[in-house]
Amino acid sequence: TKLPTLINTVEEFTELSKLAEQILGADGTKRYLLLFQNNTELRPTGGFIGSFAEIKINNGLIDSLNIPKGGSYDLQGSLKTNLIAPKPLQLLKAKWEFQDANWFADFPTSARQVIEFYTDSGGPSVDGVIAINATYISKLLGLLGPIEMPEYSRIINEKNFLFESQKIVELEYNKKE
Repeated sequence: TKLPTLINTVEEFTELSKLAEQILGADGTKRYLLLFQNNTELRPTGGFIGSFAEIKINNGLIDSLNIPKGGSYDLQGSLKTNLIAPKPLQLLKAKWEFQDANWFADFPTSARQVIEFYTDSGGPSVDGVIAINATYISKLLGLLGPIEMPEYSRIINEKNFLFESQKIVELEYNKKE
């Protein structure tokens, strides 16, 4: 009686493993944008895009990881095409830019918009977009354990991650830079 369920599970696992091979660059290097979304500032896909990274993966190994120092604001003003923000967003700003590209609740649509803004700002083409919310990082720290950061006199853990990261980006950044 349980054999059909087992067969279905094995078939699903096989399909997922083939997809994982593709995503992880088994057939050549893949480039993705990782969006770090602050879900304490809600946006349709989960949170404000405060930071992002470009990651290149080949045969399951990370070839490179580039995280701009200024986060999503490093792309401000670099769009070749000026777009008017969607009407409700115009209450905050008239120009539509990368950090607000995740405007659509449908993630694939937002991901396409992110890619369009990224490439229009001079970024290379990418194979996909992966969004990571701040609470996910907190939960991950709960599983993996705290991260000691002696050079910053901090220990980041599941309970303090959101508070510490907000404090760092809003209060403790180098104001001259």
